[in-house]
Amino acid sequence: MIYTLTLNPAIDVTYTALPFMRGGLNRVKAIRRDPGGKGINVSKTLRNLGEQTCACFLSGGPAGRELYDMLVAMDIQCICAEIGTGNTRSNLKIVDTEGITTEINEEGPAFDFQASAAIRKRLLEMVTIQDVVVISGKIPPAAPNDIYRTIIREIQHKGVKVILDASGEALENGLRSIPFAVKPNAAEVGINEDVESALKACYRFLSVGSSIALISLGEKGAVYCDRNGTRMYAEGMKVDVRCTTGCGDAMTAGLAYGISINLSPEDTFRIACACGTAAALTDGTQAPSAGSIAGFEDKIRITRI
Repeated sequence: MIYTLTLNPAIDVTYTALPFMRGGLNRVKAIRRDPGGKGINVSKTLRNLGEQTCACFLSGGPAGRELYDMLVAMDIQCICAEIGTGNTRSNLKIVDTEGITTEINEEGPAFDFQASAAIRKRLLEMVTIQDVVVISGKIPPAAPNDIYRTIIREIQHKGVKVILDASGEALENGLRSIPFAVKPNAAEVGINEDVESALKACYRFLSVGSSIALISLGEKGAVYCDRNGTRMYAEGMKVDVRCTTGCGDAMTAGLAYGISINLSPEDTFRIACACGTAAALTDGTQAPSAGSIAGFEDKIRITRI
């Protein structure tokens, strides 16, 4: 089982505009609503891959209940804890005809310590040493900056592999508990989208004790390193992009999938990149299908570096 933990989930509302005019009148061609938040996006892709997954998240108000219902309709197992006050946030995505996505994300409700403790207790009761846990996304307002560090330590105490996908202080503090794998994108690490910068960042993650580091470079590809000396670069593929939101989360799903079923490093990297590429072809934050992912696997060009 692969569990995902999302402390600040969302309803993603995607507007397709033709074209998007900054400061002018925009007419919407299509609207879609998707369950969102980085960990939840990971679970959506895993479910399409046929992998058992459980989405763990904090739920707030009517939007939180809508989020839960959406996931149940997708046949995704859920564990949620209701926060005392506030409503699960909505994130607006505006996609123009060139595939460029503009995001307007709400901060979300304030962190609820009691709900957080409840969801962590449930998660710790359920996970076993064979499982993988993905912790990802922005932490809620007023949450302790070291919350990921605390949660990773709790989970790894049970011998469970943890994948961390975060940014800023949440990432830096999480690293102090030495997650098994780290998977941010270049912007989240604060580096340029080039191989040399990604390699340096990967080396830093491995130096603190993590076993795997994977950094997405957007349309320029991705870099994978591990403690066994594997160093790989995957070229980005030119595709007809529909929406870029969630591509990194799909890549994280592929990484978790490969780790969970003990794929080789190259096959793990390949399916992770295929997931991220396939996600760019979907509307909104809809997860890519298994067929679409499989269609890209043989096309991913990987170079040892």
